[in-house]
This record gives sequence, structure tokens and C-alpha cells, in this order.
Amino acid sequence: MKRPFIYIHMLTSLDGKIWGEFTKLPEETTAAPFFKEIGFGHDYWNMDANLSGTNTALNDYTYHNAPDLNDKAQIVPPGDFIAVKEAERYSFVLDRNGILGYQKNEIFYAGVHSHIVDIITEKVSNEYKDFLRRKNVSYIICGKEEINYDVMFEKMVDFFGVKVLSVAGGGTLNWTFLRKGYVDEVGFVVVPGADGATSTPQLFMAKEGWSEEIPVSFEFIEAKVDNRSGAIWLHYKVKKVWQKDEWIKEFGLGPKDFVSADNSGK
Repeated sequence: MKRPFIYIHMLTSLDGKIWGEFTKLPEETTAAPFFKEIGFGHDYWNMDANLSGTNTALNDYTYHNAPDLNDKAQIVPPGDFIAVKEAERYSFVLDRNGILGYQKNEIFYAGVHSHIVDIITEKVSNEYKDFLRRKNVSYIICGKEEINYDVMFEKMVDFFGVKVLSVAGGGTLNWTFLRKGYVDEVGFVVVPGADGATSTPQLFMAKEGWSEEIPVSFEFIEAKVDNRSGAIWLHYKVKKVWQKDEWIKEFGLGPKDFVSADNSGK
């Protein structure tokens, strides 16, 4: 399968959250330049594109605006629509149902203008594709009902020349990509703060029908401390994606009994 090098780069609280009240802490604000420098600069991964899930785009890109659809729109030409061929950077967004109401065709983040590429499926309406064209937002069609990631990666490479892709989920997107074996490395900046919330998203989240609660193991690469904020960056290589049958055969299901293990003599 043709695909770019893929890494996950996130900012989390001490309790593993990626969104919530902790983001208002002064420590989080102070850690932001450290987070951006590592994940979006040129010293580590030197990425040329990032990928976000629908929920992330709703919150951070479109602010829950609905698309301005024209029910009298003419039939658009078939196939993909490439509005900008040589952007400074690309921001790909998973949007299989065609619901994101973009107000502009780029995101300005970490000092870089990133052209938006909406990733849709064949079921998306003509009216929505017309909307994207009017906004000069590129789109690529990847799959019939659900997004075909193999097709998506191939188009990223062939159409846009993507070599290094940053995945910035959504915990569901992060875990889905990890479980599918797409991710090469994981890095995350841990802010010295927490909010104890139980209803906000975390770094990795399994979702029924998308991914399983079967472990993935990692190999440590490096760590770096930001002395200004007290945040720490942890950097890992993906070591092993355990398959369900393999895991059950080796360990069974259910949490480890630590008391029994400590007194087993092994």
C-alpha cells in the first residue's frame, strides 16, 4: 500500500484528555509554542500535511456552521476536485457524510497557511460538492459509504505529494489508525494540569465497529522537557499492534490480577 510516513502528535492533560477545562490553564497556554514547535516545525518530522477527524473540524475549523447548500446547483463534474495544487501545507479532513460548513479554504496554524482538502465518499450530495467548489475547498472521493483509507493515502501521495502526515485526532481517529497499523510514531505533550472530567475525549478511544480494545505496544525514542511550562514531550515508535486472536491466545481477556501476579513467584 502506498502511503506517507504517519505520526500522531497531540497535547494532553495529565489524565490523558485532549479537550476540556484544562485547556484554559496558564500552563497549557505556556506549553502551546513548545507543542507547535515540535509537531509542526522542521526539527523532528518536517510534516507537509495533517489529517483531522470530523469532530475536530467541527470544533476547530467550521465552529459548527452548516454548509450553505444550493438546491438548484448544476451537476458538478465527476471525480475529485483539486483547487490548489502547490499549497504551503495541506489540511485533510475526514467528512464522509459531507456536513462541514467551511467559511474559507485554508487554516492558519503554527505560522503556516494550510489548504483544506475534504475527504468525502460517493454518497455525498451534488449540492455539498457544489458548496465545496464555491468555497474553493479541494475534495477527494475515497470510498462508497465509508472512507477507504488505502485510496485516501494513495491520493494524498499522488495528487498532493504528501510524504509526512500528522494525524491530529480525535481519540477515535488516533486509535483507529493505530489499530489498523498505519501509524509509524506517536508523540504527545503532557501539560502539568488535569480536570478529572469523565465526558471529554482522551488521547486514544476505541469505538465499536471502528476499532477494538486490544493493546498496542510502543518503543521509547526520546523525551524533552519544556522548562517554561513544565510540560513534557514523549516520543515513541509503534512497536507491535496486537491482533485480537493473538492477544487472547497469549494473555486472555480481562485485566491483570496484580495481587496474584506479585505472589506467583514468577
